[in-house]
Amino acid sequence: MTPEQAQRLENKSSLNQRMIFKNKHGGGSRTMGTIVDEVSILVGDYKHLIQKVEFCVGMSWDESRYAYRTGYYTWDAGYRRLTWGQFTQFLTEKEYKRLLSLARAKQWDI
Repeated sequence: MTPEQAQRLENKSSLNQRMIFKNKHGGGSRTMGTIVDEVSILVGDYKHLIQKVEFCVGMSWDESRYAYRTGYYTWDAGYRRLTWGQFTQFLTEKEYKRLLSLARAKQWDI
C-alpha cells in the first residue's frame, strides 16, 4: 500500500450517510438510521471502526436512540477501490481496547 492509498483509506468515512439493511428474506431494503459519528484505527491495510447510528423513527426495537455498528474498510485485491468489509472483524485485545477508548473519549455511552 502506497502512502497515498493509506491516506485515502484513513480518510474514508460514512458520516452523515444512511445505514440501509437489505431485507433478509428477499426484496428491498429499509433505512435503519443515519451514521452520526465514528471512531477508527488503522491496522495494516484495514480501517477498523465503530459507527454511531441514530435510529430513524420507529426502527429501534427497544426504544434506544442509538445503535453501534462495527466494521472495516479495506482495499480490494488490486488496490483499485475501497470496499466495506464483508467478513467479521478480527482485532487483538490491545487494538480493540484502543478502538473502544476512542469511542469512550467521545463520551459515547458504551
